[in-house]
Amino acid sequence: IHVVGDMGEGDPGRVVFDYITDGQLQWQPMPTLAEKIIYPDFSFAIHNNSQKYRADLIDLFPEEKVNLKRYFNDLDRVANWCSRHQLEVNSPHWFRISLKPLWGQVSRLAHLTVKEYLDQNFQNPRLKALLTSQWYTYGLPPAQSAFGVHALVMNGYGKGSWYPIGGGLAIANHILPIIERAGGKAIAQCQVREILIEDGTAIGVKATQTDSPPAESQEYYAPIIISDAGAYNTYTKLIPEKYATAYREEIEAFPKGYSTLILFVGLKDSPAKLGIDTPNYWIHTSYDHDRALAEQLESPEKLPTSCYLSFPSLKEPTVTRHTAEIMVLANYDWFTKWQGQPWQKREPDYYELKEKIAQKLIQFVESYYPGFSDAIAYYELATPLTVEHFDGSDRGTIYGIPSIPARFDRPWIGSKTPIENLYLTGTDALGHGIIGAMRGGVQTA
Repeated sequence: IHVVGDMGEGDPGRVVFDYITDGQLQWQPMPTLAEKIIYPDFSFAIHNNSQKYRADLIDLFPEEKVNLKRYFNDLDRVANWCSRHQLEVNSPHWFRISLKPLWGQVSRLAHLTVKEYLDQNFQNPRLKALLTSQWYTYGLPPAQSAFGVHALVMNGYGKGSWYPIGGGLAIANHILPIIERAGGKAIAQCQVREILIEDGTAIGVKATQTDSPPAESQEYYAPIIISDAGAYNTYTKLIPEKYATAYREEIEAFPKGYSTLILFVGLKDSPAKLGIDTPNYWIHTSYDHDRALAEQLESPEKLPTSCYLSFPSLKEPTVTRHTAEIMVLANYDWFTKWQGQPWQKREPDYYELKEKIAQKLIQFVESYYPGFSDAIAYYELATPLTVEHFDGSDRGTIYGIPSIPARFDRPWIGSKTPIENLYLTGTDALGHGIIGAMRGGVQTA
């Protein structure tokens, strides 16, 4: 977890989280200085105050003042359109048609790429780079990502951010008792292999335990089946070919997102001793995010041209030991030769590549914060194969179906499916991130 927005008292996101955790999950507000963006010749601090955030941008780029005001107004309008759009997808056809004239202009903005919008509205290349510095949060650089998704994510910046006390695990730990109190049960280390369908109606799932193979499959039956495995897995892997919908080939051919490398670091002492003054950093070597990513994806030798650097222990008031994470986007093809192999049986060259990449990431941060490498007590690199193993995503793409403009118009992005009594939830039912996935759950319900 990076940070979570919309968690202030009374915010819609907080209301839902309180409902599904019975109000037991506690949220820690982030420091006033929430994030820092670093370029070779300047840095920019983002504070948890929307007015200050906007004023700081105008102070830095006074010649773009009018354009910035228009930009923030467009963020509000487009974010509202995105929130309503998926509700419309699940509405009757006549209702959707009646709304089109009301949202036509905003819809066109949402369907621009981020780069197209910025090139039409700004002149300064440094400002355009700065406004897209957090593009990792939706997984695609400006020339590929939809302005609508950018608006959803960036509309919350400067309005405050929070971190769950107890970390990401606390979210699951506080939801589980609510599930059980309602008569439900959560089964760990159990992988669904197939959605059981009879006469075009979903009736259950077939699953196997993954902690003690080879295990016999078990079947679970229910009047409603809800998949949070993502649109790709649900339509191409879990629905039997006999009942394959017209969506399968389209989803398989749809552009893929990018894989991820994450270096998990244990530190000997507080990162504050290295001059770290906020929990989150975005470090870039270039103003051209698209070209920088293309270079980074060419070879492990080119890593990294940018990274997201986070210090989770600075967000979490209950911890006694300090940690860091370094995240970069990566090319899954670097790791395909080990795909499907148990991690314990991978050849030495896999671990040699991991170590080489880990050292490059460490030295990259060291070049900005001298002493970082000496402060490390432990580190472990998660590759795209790691991500693929733990979250089941296609090629380790943690964001599901990528946020290109065409995503808005796909009928398979949403809660309903052509299979009776089968629904999608989570990220591919609505939007990216913790809040996007949670709202996807609300929509499915």
